[in-house]
Amino acid sequence: MHFIIYLRQLFRKPIRIILYLLTIALSAGFFCMSANLYWDSVKNLQLADDAFSTIAVLDYYADVDWYGKIVENFENVYRYAGEQRITRYGVDLQQIVNAPYVKNYDLRSVYGAFSDEHIALNHLGQYPIFNGNVIRFTISREVKHGDDHLFDYSLPANLGEEPFTIQSPYDDGIADYYLVKVSHAANDIYGFDHPICFYLDVDRPDQQPKEIFDLNGDVDPAYGIIIEPETEYIGISESYAYYDENIATDASDVFGHFRLSDIIFCNDRYYDNRAYYYSQQLGEYTLRESTGESPFWLYRYETVASNPELLKKYENISRAYYINAHSFCVNAINDLTGVPAFHSGSMYIRSGRTFAKSDYDAGTNVCLVSKDLAMNQGWNIGDKINFSFYNYKYFTQDTDWNTTLIPYYTYTENCEFFDNGTYEIIGIYDATPTTSSEGVRSKILSVPWNTIYIPEKSLENAPAEEDRPVTGALLTIWLENGKIEPFIERMNELGITGAKQGDYEARFTFYDQGYSRIQPSLEALSGTAELLLILSSSLLAIAALLLAFFYAQSQKQSIGTMRLLGCSKARAFAAVMLSALIIAVTGALIGAAIGHALTASVGGSIMANANQTPEEFLAFSAYLAESTQVEVYLGKGPRELLPRAGE
Repeated sequence: MHFIIYLRQLFRKPIRIILYLLTIALSAGFFCMSANLYWDSVKNLQLADDAFSTIAVLDYYADVDWYGKIVENFENVYRYAGEQRITRYGVDLQQIVNAPYVKNYDLRSVYGAFSDEHIALNHLGQYPIFNGNVIRFTISREVKHGDDHLFDYSLPANLGEEPFTIQSPYDDGIADYYLVKVSHAANDIYGFDHPICFYLDVDRPDQQPKEIFDLNGDVDPAYGIIIEPETEYIGISESYAYYDENIATDASDVFGHFRLSDIIFCNDRYYDNRAYYYSQQLGEYTLRESTGESPFWLYRYETVASNPELLKKYENISRAYYINAHSFCVNAINDLTGVPAFHSGSMYIRSGRTFAKSDYDAGTNVCLVSKDLAMNQGWNIGDKINFSFYNYKYFTQDTDWNTTLIPYYTYTENCEFFDNGTYEIIGIYDATPTTSSEGVRSKILSVPWNTIYIPEKSLENAPAEEDRPVTGALLTIWLENGKIEPFIERMNELGITGAKQGDYEARFTFYDQGYSRIQPSLEALSGTAELLLILSSSLLAIAALLLAFFYAQSQKQSIGTMRLLGCSKARAFAAVMLSALIIAVTGALIGAAIGHALTASVGGSIMANANQTPEEFLAFSAYLAESTQVEVYLGKGPRELLPRAGE
């Protein structure tokens, strides 16, 4: 009864009540909006940090000569190759990988992988990548071309009554075709049942070693090498073939189905050393260097069979050539997302799955292959491949999709495989072309098309990390998001980066999946929201104190009136406090509704004003498309994932 009387008296002054409600609503609305923005910004930053990752790719550069020797004095430079990206061995990475803001790193390794059941085919699947061979053969007859450029066996030709002559390809107009009988080939993957053109890979046969004179007898070597009919020879050669679709249509069934067009006898690749060379046109590349241990490339077989040392060399070459023809390139990794092409999205898993964390941790024998490699080899998800691994140091470090990685087995012992295992194909990856206003354009990043990925821990006896090459194609460093500039400053302080004459210069390329593009907006929202929260909290506290003071002053008369009507002091005080609570709660609810309604629009305005990305941030982002959409969480409920780029 007394409370109702009090309320009637209170609402006799509605303007005062409205002012109370309005003050509380505005203060509470401002505070609610600020609190929403602040907690949303905290959530946004955390979700962005979880959704995006930043990697640094390290390359070393130096001014070098053709042989990779650093040029210190430019006044007396001999065969200067310019400033080149260098593959380095024995690099101490501890200062870099233990620097502030570094989360993790992965120094990947590349090996040759021999598979006895499979021949490594070229990008188009038309012929083997490795074309070296060692053949034991007998020439039976010559075959001429008719007027229609087809082979005509009826034309007059050497049918074996006279010696045959193998000419140099440098002799214009010389193209002699012969039918041969091959009793043994290191790589028995070619068809020899049709005429084949023989060449010598020499310019001046008369200036070659005495072995040519041993073959020719009294005949002048300037006319070529003399081959006696129905006499067995053994030669080191390179075979040039094409895939005969009339014989086989399945590229996985290639044995005997590559028809030779030319055989060139030449020096072997087995006893040569390899080294990195450099030029201003080609950059870094590999060349073979003769060791002087190579045997001559053509003998009568009886000569080789009667010389154990020479026979051993030919057996070593034959075995190495067989392994090379069946060798693939394997990249052992700890995190596929550390490969820049996969990190940036220019490569993706087309079918199957990628490596799970358990695959990395347990070293499961699984692998990923490219779409082109799977198609050429006839591989499918679920297929199992037997690999034997060997070390090879001189892979190209190019990251272009059209690059072919070619391992070379050159070990002299019979057992130079450091590990072996059966690997199951669990996924097939492919390249994602980038798009622009002009349509499809070339990819920013890629990997050589014949790269096979396996978990590093699946290899038990791999070479130690300190023996691996350091190059941008193999080393990835994970950084904390948004810490590129502090990391660069730290590298400068340590003297790792910066131009250096007479020494290697470290250069980093950063890929952050676009984090630096949304970072200014998110940090602007976070900073502004924090200031607004402090300001709104202060205003709310001040408003609450002032309203309490004025409300208490205004209610003295009401309390006195209630006492005159017989209400106790406690009841009168309870009525006043209950009325104040009703006004406060009503105003707070109105303010909360207003604050929630304003959260999205105010937050969007803050981010729009801050979304003018500085050029220095753009330099750090690896983006595939010209336009990128970024979603930001400004709602009132939970979101599964906030930052989403490139959709």
